[in-house]
Amino acid sequence: MAFSSLGILIIALLINEFREPLFGIKKGYAPHNFGFNFTFFLPSMAIAIGLGFAVIGRTIKHWKTWTNLNKKLVLIGLSIPSIGILTLVIIKMFSL
Repeated sequence: MAFSSLGILIIALLINEFREPLFGIKKGYAPHNFGFNFTFFLPSMAIAIGLGFAVIGRTIKHWKTWTNLNKKLVLIGLSIPSIGILTLVIIKMFSL
């Protein structure tokens, strides 16, 4: 799940960055941006964030039973980028 979370996040951000050459959607044109964001970008980001929270929850739940510390840290490290982007978006929404 951690690899899926990071992979979906990277693919979504890359497609969002190169949406004009891929789909012809210009960054300043509101109707196309609105449709693109609600049909592709927001669902893929929601899936990545959900998987990230699931990985962290599962890792915390099994913290005592899993003895390999590297496995725990790798799983948490792979899921942190999606949660970090969510935190950044929330901070940007509520700041001036």
